[in-house]
Amino acid sequence: MQSTADLFQRDERASAIDELHFATAIYTCEPVVDALLDRVSWPCGTRALVDTSCGDGAFLRRALARLLQRHSELDDAELLARIQGWEIHPFAAEQARCTVAAVLGEFGYAPDRARQIARELVRCGDFLTDGPRAPTFDVVIGNPPYSRMLNVPELLRDEYTRLVPEYARADLLHSFMDRSAKVLRPGGELALVTSDRWLGNQGAARLREEVGRFFRLAHVERLDVNSTFYRPKQRRAGSPPRVHPCAVVLKSAEGVPITAAPIYPGIATAAEAPTGRTLGDVCSIRLAPWLGTAGIFLVDAAVAEGLPREHLVPAIDTDDVRDGQLREPTRFAVATTPHARPPQAVLDHLERTMPRMCARGRRASCAWLPPEPFHGFDLSRPSLLVPRIAKNLRPVHIPAGVLPVNHNLSIVRSGEYSLEQIEECLAGALAADWFQLVAPRLENGYRSITTRLLRQLPIA
Repeated sequence: MQSTADLFQRDERASAIDELHFATAIYTCEPVVDALLDRVSWPCGTRALVDTSCGDGAFLRRALARLLQRHSELDDAELLARIQGWEIHPFAAEQARCTVAAVLGEFGYAPDRARQIARELVRCGDFLTDGPRAPTFDVVIGNPPYSRMLNVPELLRDEYTRLVPEYARADLLHSFMDRSAKVLRPGGELALVTSDRWLGNQGAARLREEVGRFFRLAHVERLDVNSTFYRPKQRRAGSPPRVHPCAVVLKSAEGVPITAAPIYPGIATAAEAPTGRTLGDVCSIRLAPWLGTAGIFLVDAAVAEGLPREHLVPAIDTDDVRDGQLREPTRFAVATTPHARPPQAVLDHLERTMPRMCARGRRASCAWLPPEPFHGFDLSRPSLLVPRIAKNLRPVHIPAGVLPVNHNLSIVRSGEYSLEQIEECLAGALAADWFQLVAPRLENGYRSITTRLLRQLPIA
């Protein structure tokens, strides 16, 4: 007889699994499944395939059909040794078993026999915690879950943290990729639909390095989010998942090396990117300072009238730009330095407004400095402003003496290139192609632009 504690723990775990499924269950359309299966050497010979998070069985359905078309003579034990699926959510696992049984029925299996095979073929369990620890398979295929580990229910997150190496803990996808690599025998292959975050994010550099110990990049391509997935769970009808999917195939002896460097779909590795001079070679690229809560170090014209003019700098953000042109600045940054006490009018203003400063903007010392001081920011020359979130590279001319703010990017010439030549580089076809391939995707066509990305941008 089960104790109350056992029942409670079981219910708590079931709730955690439901929550995880709610957040991560998106299923893959058949053309994408078939394209990935085409890229692996299976069902050749006696190679074994596994889907580590099979959902409703989309990959298993197509893989099983291929296996039975090629090897119709397999007995039940041989079949189960060649293909396997894992699914943590009981309802989804039952869906996958029904899918497998239906395929077996199409190949002449009696209903009872088909259901029995399906129950053994699809295992209801957590592959990360319950799956094999030794090399067992030759191909891992599927669409593993994508979720930052911080968003994974605490009960499951604690289990994973104990089992998953540190470099694979940032995202559930990282954990599945690491575990998948370790259950493959020599010559193994991974063919997965993944989000693009692990390919380019700096936080996944160690994961890429570890994966590169076992595999080379045989194939990578971006997929259309609107046609890659079907029945995105718990989302509005017709609403695509908030991911940017890629098809990724990793093989031990085929493709280009994988290192900690970012991987850009369309450019196999950073080493194969256009070589020669980059934007970082010909100009200075800096992140514009963040001044904290508005109204304290970043003030409007009315507040500025009560402050000394010599302690005010015109400041601009992206909302000061219309149709690529900079409007007259309407805000001012309160300029201070660490070694000179500002006038009393400035101190009175800061004392009056500082209680409104957000927690991350507060300073433990030298209270008259903003969260990110800008006294060293070069405002003596004109610059180019590049928004940190944009659909394309479209810089805006900023006159000397004007401060860009809020982590937008500021470009100042530092070599033989004029500001106009730098702008021409940013507007060129080479930069546009690079931007489309490399810049991390956000929602609604927007991209994240960083100083690192701009410094790496190739110039003609």
